[in-house]
Amino acid sequence: MAKKAAVSACLAGKNCRYNGELKGNPEAMAKLERQGCEVVLFCPEDACFGTPREAMDLTATPEGIKALTKYSRQDRTAPIAEYAEKFFDEHSNIDLFVGKARSPSCGVRTARLYDEEGNLLSEKEAGIMAAEAKARGIEAVDDEAL
Repeated sequence: MAKKAAVSACLAGKNCRYNGELKGNPEAMAKLERQGCEVVLFCPEDACFGTPREAMDLTATPEGIKALTKYSRQDRTAPIAEYAEKFFDEHSNIDLFVGKARSPSCGVRTARLYDEEGNLLSEKEAGIMAAEAKARGIEAVDDEAL
């Protein structure tokens, strides 16, 4: 039976990055194809906020880690978390999660975490959706590690 892989849509060349630029990873997509994976694309940010949109950062706050927009400081955490829960509930047979490296939503081990003053605290965090995949016990990798 083929492995079922949830893959950040931008990696497949979908125009869903915050700034509308393409950021595909044809090598990662080719590797998944060679492995016979069934690919299910996702993009919580595009689904929740459209493209283009204001960039976000993971920010350590007194209430916990939040996905805040860079300039207007809007909290986008809840819609992304709700999208992730719904996605994994609807696709309960996902074997592998492949996230876009450094994404505050999809980065698996490379998302950047800042304090509320914008100082970098870590470059080894999981984004909001990647954290949900990991919490469900799904094997998770950044595209660059694939």
